[in-house]
Amino acid sequence: MDRYSDGKDIEICVLKLHISLCTIIIVTVYRSPTNNKDCFLNNLEEALNLIYNNTVDIILCGHFNLNYLNDNQDKQALNSLLTSYSLYSITNF
Repeated sequence: MDRYSDGKDIEICVLKLHISLCTIIIVTVYRSPTNNKDCFLNNLEEALNLIYNNTVDIILCGHFNLNYLNDNQDKQALNSLLTSYSLYSITNF
């Protein structure tokens, strides 16, 4: 995942756990508030492409520096991306 983390704009860390008969992948993401949002979404999508398959459970957490309190294009774009990987927000603001 190093190629998706540049240390200034976005950082992504992935941990893969094998517990009994299931595999859990924990992904943590940080987006700098000065980072281009389209660049962030593209890097996140590329990283998710590498790890996603139907046999693992993915937990995505982090600090995206997007306003989730109001309905806006940034929130919709992130939710759309996450939905395409069967990921859904469980935090209720």
